[in-house]
Amino acid sequence: MSLSIPVREKRREYARFLLAFVFLAFLMKIAGEIIHEAGHALFVTMFGGKILGINISFEWPFTLSHTAWDLADPTNFQLAMIAIAGIIFDTITTIAGQSVLLRRKGMRPLMAISIFWLSFWSYLNSVVYLVVGAFQPFGDIQYLVGVVNIPKLWIGVLGFVLLAVYSYSLSIILRGVFLIVLDPKRATDMVPIFWVVLHLFFIMITIVQYGLPTPPTITATLLVMIFTWSYISGRWLMSLVYRLSGAGEGLRFTRFTWPRLRVLTTQGMDKERILRVGYIALFSFALASALLTGYMVNQYTSTYSLIMNTNIEVEAAYFELDLDQSVLNISVKVYNPTPGDLSLRRIEFDVKLNGKFMTHEIIRNLPSAPPEEQISFSQLVMLPSDRAFTLEEALREGKWDWTLQGTGYVETLFGETLLRFKCTSNVEPA
Repeated sequence: MSLSIPVREKRREYARFLLAFVFLAFLMKIAGEIIHEAGHALFVTMFGGKILGINISFEWPFTLSHTAWDLADPTNFQLAMIAIAGIIFDTITTIAGQSVLLRRKGMRPLMAISIFWLSFWSYLNSVVYLVVGAFQPFGDIQYLVGVVNIPKLWIGVLGFVLLAVYSYSLSIILRGVFLIVLDPKRATDMVPIFWVVLHLFFIMITIVQYGLPTPPTITATLLVMIFTWSYISGRWLMSLVYRLSGAGEGLRFTRFTWPRLRVLTTQGMDKERILRVGYIALFSFALASALLTGYMVNQYTSTYSLIMNTNIEVEAAYFELDLDQSVLNISVKVYNPTPGDLSLRRIEFDVKLNGKFMTHEIIRNLPSAPPEEQISFSQLVMLPSDRAFTLEEALREGKWDWTLQGTGYVETLFGETLLRFKCTSNVEPA
């Protein structure tokens, strides 16, 4: 009975730590979003602009925070500084937070956990923008490269340098956080587990948002390989951290050997040979996993580029009025941003005149759009005679505002994907 009390108390301590760790992760994410958006807002006001509103997302990563602002006649330099202001604030925050945690000892647990998470989220915001933005600019980086001609290579190099430096320092800090409740050996083991769980979280979120990159069985196999590789890489990273910091030799590969290999070793087999074979096997496994990860990322980014950058315009170009059978000539333009041919399966849209429904149309057998080019063609739409009263009303009012709104359908790795559009024009009867 005397032995069960300390065990029970230890479990309660673990539970309290885990609860605080998870809750503060959510709380500090919101704080990090506020700091990021405050950077944009501060630079806007410094340049004499007006803040129209700041939206902080509580549903990240499904929705994103943003700042609405207005600035009369901004220069490219001002636009660039406003775009990158959030990343600047993130960088300052994570450097300050990590410096405090690395220098100060004996900090209260809740304070240490809070500063760690704030530093972590600030690090993640800046690094993701830079690393992903080097391949497929989005958000702040997309605005930045839109006004300033900065080579993507520079952005990517800066992102990967910060990724390596911050991962190194945050791993040391995280081990110190786990030492609050764990012994040194288990605290060390928890660091790579943390990175693997984090990796799992982001991949699961991506799958929920965009779907599976490959059939389910293949995806499951890829995920197992990727997470195993992530754990092994994390262990090796911690070993490197300890060696560089002079804290000892760090972790050894022998912890990963299977029981059967240990038995063979005790029977006289060369341990060094087993280790070499093991290292080769793990390196091959890690290389295959890295290539598969790259394939998945490429699939996601290429589809993201297609969805975000494909431009579809369907506008009224010419109108022949006949109350029995009116004809609307429409102009269709499709811009293909991808390096391959783009074939839309169909385009569906509603035709409205002065906000009132006229007809629903479907265009099939569309021509393919060559890489990074635009195709244009015309299409005749016969307006139904039972909507003649809408034409008569427009004729009396002298108002001819056409709205063509609908969706283009294209086949991607997620199945049939929707590309939405809405075009307005003012075309009077010929």
